[in-house]
Amino acid sequence: MNLIQTSPAFEIEVNTDNQNGIFTNNQKISLFAKINNNTETKSRGKLTWTIETDEKRILRETNTKFQIDAGQNKLHHCPNINITKAGFYRFGCTYQYKDQSCSHVTTIGYNPDSIHISLTREKDFDSFWGRALAQLKSIDPEYKITLQPNKSSQKRDTYLIEMKSVDNLTVRGWLETPRKEGTYPALLRLPGYESAMWPVNERNDMIIFSFNPREHGNSDKAPGSPQGLWVRGLDKNENYYYRGVYLDTIRAMNYLASRHDVDTQQIAVWGSSQGGGLSFVTAAFDQRVRYCIADIPFLCNWNKYFKTTHWDEIDMWIDQKPETRNWSKMLKTLSYFDTINLAKKIKAETLMRVGLQDPVCPPATCFATYNQIKSEKSWIVYQDYGHYLGEHWQNGFDWLKRRFQL
Repeated sequence: MNLIQTSPAFEIEVNTDNQNGIFTNNQKISLFAKINNNTETKSRGKLTWTIETDEKRILRETNTKFQIDAGQNKLHHCPNINITKAGFYRFGCTYQYKDQSCSHVTTIGYNPDSIHISLTREKDFDSFWGRALAQLKSIDPEYKITLQPNKSSQKRDTYLIEMKSVDNLTVRGWLETPRKEGTYPALLRLPGYESAMWPVNERNDMIIFSFNPREHGNSDKAPGSPQGLWVRGLDKNENYYYRGVYLDTIRAMNYLASRHDVDTQQIAVWGSSQGGGLSFVTAAFDQRVRYCIADIPFLCNWNKYFKTTHWDEIDMWIDQKPETRNWSKMLKTLSYFDTINLAKKIKAETLMRVGLQDPVCPPATCFATYNQIKSEKSWIVYQDYGHYLGEHWQNGFDWLKRRFQL
């Protein structure tokens, strides 16, 4: 009888005993690879350790002969390396045997609180946003509030909220309020890229506004051709997609803070990915925000972002009009919407949570914005997580409840 092997012949995993993968000045950077031989024969080959920056610039590469018995699990420690610059680093290990190989890479951080970057604010940055905010203020929001009986419960009412924003668009969201009269702490929830916000349906001790800016959920479509949202209008800052989105979220916060049942001393904003970046933005533009949770935030440090990620949408956008479009002009437009240039305005207590292995919003970009914040703040790094924090959703509510004294 022939047995079918369902697992790979060899497996390798790079890891560290450090609790969250973040090292500081007084800690030795120590990683190891666990190699599994799932075959019935002894293997001899070559083990290669590669240490790179998060921009994939090789700092060190070492090779050593390696052998592993049949069915054996074996550890091999990474050679020592002296890292002195704050940032994030990739440690990879590859086992080569005959004409095959297996490999694994993990990211670690070193003194991320000390990452220093140069701001990219243009001279007219403040006047640009001053004009934008004045335009928003000139538009009557025409708030429309509609009870949703099928989404309400015995202890909580749910409403569809509609309001006008710039570009003559209507943006919408779902408001949940406790039925018991009184004033309550309030939370503005903001969505990830192309995601939709829906009612939470589980909290009766706070007011929650789950808001959809333009082109998200039940809100109006945004102007521009049907290409990726983040390249719409990118030729000019006045026409850029995120100008409208930022103003939409400010309008949503204005609505929430205007309600008679909201305790304006206890207002929070929370989002993940794009929503994390929008949380930074909302807290920067509206000082009524007392607490800010930014999970795996997008919209941070564009210069670094494009050195640590790659998106075909950007290449395609430049190729459409190569005579007028280039990286320099694009980054200049994006600088008006980079949260690193807004973060110093944040007065809210801020919690940032990131996945150390995140390839979509690399942690170095997140910390670039975080380190500009001057108010009380804290961060949590999840060592094995990428662009998703999963079950840690409840931990965010627990953090808020303690501050709301619920």
